[in-house]
Amino acid sequence: MRVLSPRAALACYLMLLLAWLAGAIVPPLDGGSAGYADIALGILEGGKWTQFTTQGQEYQGGPPLLFWLTALSFELFGVTVVAYKLPSLLFSVLAIYSTVRLGSILYNETVARLAGVILASSFAFLFANNTADMDTLLIGSVAFATCQLFIFVTDENKFSARAHLVVAGAGLALGLAARGLIGMILPLAAVLLYLVYRLEWRRIFDPFWLLLPLFVLLFASPLLYAYHEQFGMDDLMKFFLWLQGAEKQANLPDGKGRDLFFYYYTYLWVFLPWSAIALWSLVSGALRLANDRYWPRAQGDAVTLGVIVTVFIFLSLAWFNLTHYVSVLLPFFALLLAGWLPARIRHPECLRRLWQVQYVVFALIVDAAIVFNVWMFPLQDWVIGVVAVALLVLGIWAIPRWFGGSRLIIVSVSMSAVFWGLTNLSLYPRLLEYQAGTALGNVVMEQRLDKENIYYLEGGGHAASFDVAIRRRVQPLTLVDLAAIDKPRVLFVNAKGYEIILERGFLFDVLAHSPDYDISRPGWKFLDPNTRTNELRGAYLLQVRPQ
Repeated sequence: MRVLSPRAALACYLMLLLAWLAGAIVPPLDGGSAGYADIALGILEGGKWTQFTTQGQEYQGGPPLLFWLTALSFELFGVTVVAYKLPSLLFSVLAIYSTVRLGSILYNETVARLAGVILASSFAFLFANNTADMDTLLIGSVAFATCQLFIFVTDENKFSARAHLVVAGAGLALGLAARGLIGMILPLAAVLLYLVYRLEWRRIFDPFWLLLPLFVLLFASPLLYAYHEQFGMDDLMKFFLWLQGAEKQANLPDGKGRDLFFYYYTYLWVFLPWSAIALWSLVSGALRLANDRYWPRAQGDAVTLGVIVTVFIFLSLAWFNLTHYVSVLLPFFALLLAGWLPARIRHPECLRRLWQVQYVVFALIVDAAIVFNVWMFPLQDWVIGVVAVALLVLGIWAIPRWFGGSRLIIVSVSMSAVFWGLTNLSLYPRLLEYQAGTALGNVVMEQRLDKENIYYLEGGGHAASFDVAIRRRVQPLTLVDLAAIDKPRVLFVNAKGYEIILERGFLFDVLAHSPDYDISRPGWKFLDPNTRTNELRGAYLLQVRPQ
């Protein structure tokens, strides 16, 4: 039995592409991706590619690759949601391609094909494409750099191998510009584990490695220049090595806020629908590696297990809780599981046990979809439900029968595609009804209000999603400026700003009102329809007239 034929793999990718397309027009959320889009919008409007500001303040929360790529996409395709999410899609394709290529080096073509599908269907991968934040860029950069480094150490042609080392330098620089030092450390650790396991001392001490730092510095020079322009030479290295590292978001070592199990239960949802059987493959792979040590056929497990275990040991000792440290391991988990699954699928007893595990996972995914789309935010368009059922039928019956491949794998992919298709088509649009920045921004566009006449009230509310929705960065007005206006001005204000306008006795008309909630961090009382109303705040579009 073929584990996954090329045509079945293509069908899986097409289902997952449909889920991505469903989310390509979902506006970014405040508290995360909308802020990144707003920074890129500021770069586009100001033309200053080395200055990153948000709400009038310097942004120091992460490297600028996402902002640069988004600003470039805005420049080429206009300020749209699709343009914002396009770089994320391209890096996702790069991650899948690099994982497949790496699988063919460490294992074989069957494992490589399966690893690509597993990576593409994992929950965190699809979620990162939806939010289009830095995680997708990090995953793509790490997978690409790792792949290029492995081609360098396995290619017998010295000229082409060294060319790949130059390209690997570009990949490491991309990882550095995407999320900091983690983007460089993981690829280098992976290739070092591979060479040590195979006792390739000649390749470890290849003098051409000495040129790699020069390649990285060359490709990372725009990043270093941007840091220098923003922080100056004195603070450049401190910011580069410290503030951009995990320490920036670390909790103080007094135990407050530390969650010892954060990374373990984060992994459980990050790698759905594969997380349960991947744990099985991890234990089995460790035993295999112990039994087959120094055998070339176990080299894939040496790399993937080595990276995964090393990172989790480090995270267990750390004082910070950052989800992207787990997400960046997705290509390695995908390769580990893909290398373990084929032999088990071909064994009837193992396959039966795998189905038993996956039945539990499928039940949890279906229950979550029902809770989200029936109870919390009921599905309003029956066409979406019909499409979801049709995709499930394709995955459960048609694709394995018509194109070949293990039903276990294809059903798992279908569950992921349908869950995220429903999330993007139904759940997110319902959630966005409570994001006032997007809702009021849509009012501005629909009513064709003069965007140059729209302002924030200083200290009275700001929403990055509002800037993105109207495709323009809105400037603040002080109360003194507002009192001196000679013609009507339109203000975006939150509930606090509305109270200030009332107290100061300004003359105004309410153009629009929207409930408001930080949907990027929903609490239980908001998710519960019975208590949601009490959690909502308000935001307004006011037309303030001269006094």
